[in-house]
This record gives sequence, structure tokens and C-alpha cells, in this order.
Amino acid sequence: MNKIITTIFILILIISCNNNAKKDNNSQSVENYLVINKPKSNTEKLQIYASIYPIYDFAKKIGGEKADVYNMTSSGSEPHDFEITSKDMANLNKADIFIYNGGGMEHWADTVKESINDLNYLESSYGIEKEELDPHFWLSPIKAKKQMENIKNALSEIDKNNADYYNSNYNIYAARLDELDKTFKDNLSNVKNTNLIVTHPAFGHFCKEYSLNQVAIARDEADPKAMSETISFMKDNNIKAIFYEEFSSSKLVDSIAKETDALTYTLNPIESLSEEDIKNGEDYFSVMEKNLISLTNGLNQ
Repeated sequence: MNKIITTIFILILIISCNNNAKKDNNSQSVENYLVINKPKSNTEKLQIYASIYPIYDFAKKIGGEKADVYNMTSSGSEPHDFEITSKDMANLNKADIFIYNGGGMEHWADTVKESINDLNYLESSYGIEKEELDPHFWLSPIKAKKQMENIKNALSEIDKNNADYYNSNYNIYAARLDELDKTFKDNLSNVKNTNLIVTHPAFGHFCKEYSLNQVAIARDEADPKAMSETISFMKDNNIKAIFYEEFSSSKLVDSIAKETDALTYTLNPIESLSEEDIKNGEDYFSVMEKNLISLTNGLNQ
């Protein structure tokens, strides 16, 4: 009887070990920023879910006609305030890959990764220096290029049959990013004032790339001390331009501009685009080109 029980116990152990081995074989971390837990689904196109607009735009450019890409944050919304829903989780269960920015931009990303066991995911900012807790890497064309490269590598790993296609698309946009970077350098290298006064301190990576000094203005009119410091700094440094987000209130900006005799310009951090902008064909490149016009005009005042 004891021999029978022992034999059964050994068989259970063998079956259990085999099942665990199969599970481990199906789950592989290609790199520590890219985790593959399952093969590509049987759908004709890759099903990609992107956390925020710039990642969505980059994934669409690399995936092209081989991918369906979904932006998890709605048009015109504030991605910093996004909260994951049960519907989002259900959609992610169908995804071939979830691509997020990283750097603390998506506080909910870890919850997603821990909750869906067979989720394939990519942190697109892997390999980019994380400094001063600023997650807006994409505003530097050079760092945007690195994010696109990571996305290209991820799609090629999941869908090896179309790796050449993804690489070809990447090469096209990498060249455009290099060109954009050169244009910014050419136009911003000799501006009259290198102090970039902004309402949203999202341009740390951008400013480091082009030797500018980002200064966030007081964000609350009820704080007279902060208002006074902002106004004094602008007067002391002869700053005649304030840059604000298109979606934000301009009341505070107008108050400071009036006190400093400064002009106001819109500067888009490209966290989210409105439905109207998307319908009009706006994308990362067109918005960055508009940002360049604002910067060139404002910093030469």
C-alpha cells in the first residue's frame, strides 16, 4: 500500500514539474524592458494597446498596415489623471502587446502587468536616462528615436515574419527625427533668450537637448509670493515670452504677461491631441514643427 502511495506521489510531482516547465518556456523576457508571455494571436494584424498619445503615434508609424493600434487615453484628456478601468483590462487581455512610456508617466502600469499573467509588454523609454522625474522623453527627438527603436524591436520579436517591414518603417521615421533634431539645433542655437518660461514643466529633456533653461511659472494666483518671484525673475532676465499649453487656462498667464509686458505663445507637450487635431491629420511631427515656430518667435523677443 505504501509503495502505491509513493508511486502516485512521484507521478504527481512529475506532472506538476512538466506543467511548470511548459509555463516557464512560454514566458520569456527578451530584455528586461520587453517581456513576452505569449505568441502573436491569430488575428491578421498585431493588436497593440498604447498608454498615451505619443506612444500610440509611434506604434502606428512603426506598425503601419500590419497593426491595429489603440490609444488607451481618450483624445484631449489629461494622461496624468488617467485611471485604468475594467473595460481597459478586458481589452488588454486581447492585446498582442501593451506599450507604455515609463518613467512614472503611467502610475497604473504595474497594476496591469501584475494582473494579467500572459501580457506581453514594453517599456518604451528603456535605455533613456531618467532624470528629475520628468517622463516627457518624446519631446526630445533623439529620445523619441530611442522609443521608436524599442517599439520596432518589440514588434519584430512578436511578429518575426514582418520584422523587415517594421525595420523599414523605423528607418524612415528615424531619419525624420534626425532631421527634426537638426532643425531645432539650427534654430535654437542662437536665440536671444535661453530661459523657457512654461506653465507645465514638461520640457526638461527638450531643454537639456537644446541648452535651454526651463522655468515653471507660479501655477496659483492665490500664491502672491510665487507670483512675485516669477515676475521678478522675468524682469531681471529681460524675458518677454511665456509658453502655455493649449488646453490650459490662460488667466494666470495673462496676468503675469501683463505685469512683465511679455507675449504669450502656445507650446504643446504632445501628451494628448484633440479629436479635431487628429481629424486634421496632426501628429507628433506636425505639432513639434508648430512648437518650433512658437519657440523661435518667443525666445527671440
